[in-house]
Amino acid sequence: MRSLALSATLLAIALPLAAQSNPWKTLKVGKGEITYTLSGDVTGTSKTSSDGDRVLHQQTGTTKMMGKTSNTNTWSLMTPDSTWTADLNKKEGTVAPNMLPALAKAYDELDSDAKKRLHQNMDDMGAMMSRMFNLAGVNAGEKLGTKTYAGQECEERKFGPFTACTMTKAPIMLHSQMSLMCFNYEETATAVSFSAPAGDAFTPPAGIAWKADKNLQKPDSMAKGFVLYLSSQQLADSIAKAKGQLQQTQAGTSGNGQPPQMTPEQQASMQKACDAIKNFDMGKALADATNQMMKEIVESAKRQAVESGKEAATSKIKGLFKKPKIP
Repeated sequence: MRSLALSATLLAIALPLAAQSNPWKTLKVGKGEITYTLSGDVTGTSKTSSDGDRVLHQQTGTTKMMGKTSNTNTWSLMTPDSTWTADLNKKEGTVAPNMLPALAKAYDELDSDAKKRLHQNMDDMGAMMSRMFNLAGVNAGEKLGTKTYAGQECEERKFGPFTACTMTKAPIMLHSQMSLMCFNYEETATAVSFSAPAGDAFTPPAGIAWKADKNLQKPDSMAKGFVLYLSSQQLADSIAKAKGQLQQTQAGTSGNGQPPQMTPEQQASMQKACDAIKNFDMGKALADATNQMMKEIVESAKRQAVESGKEAATSKIKGLFKKPKIP
């Protein structure tokens, strides 16, 4: 399920970034094809294919969530400059720019102080996630040993509620399992090939009504706004405030040292959080963050203009009351 790939990406961004590196620099993808079975709240099969430049993911399955069952048949492709996502059942798809190069470029244009602040903000967000979801030791991961899937050996590590087994000879995930709040998911490799599929495998499916993602029309300006937001002092202040509130919330415990039982209001709030995660729209999040940053820049400019006007008026008034020179 590619929503998990997005979640993993966001989690990676939220964790401490080594050596102040650019978090959006893309890595060269190897060639190959992996087939998986899905279990948990999502059952079915999926396949990931790559020719070194393009990554294709296809999934067919059934999702059980909130007491409802839905059938999924999705197709997604990432190229160096674009991302394609289609719902094959609805015959609908969206095309958007690949934001990673634009985000990497925007990061490189930051000054050193802004880069440090961005990394600190991301570190703080990662620490908050660890506290909220009890992800103790999430950065290094607890090594559980080695296992074999589809004839390939992998090293298994546990990151809080997430367990992953990565092939020892290549950066390929052969098994992953997650249980987080109201969602359980497991993906297990059943076949692994190190040969690239035929070129026509990456051709977009026919009969799809493609449309541009309305939230991602200006990738360069949006990436710049988003990165400015992540590196802003305003975000740092918001995180500091949220950390204080989280500490106060987690300060209360029951007599046995365990967190108190949630009230109906807290359970309703948790349900809303589940819904928000399941319906997360990365494009809208980028657009909202960019718009917020632009508003703050405009408001800052207005305040500076007002202050400059006040200073000019004060200077004129003072000029009217200058002491006469004594001959």
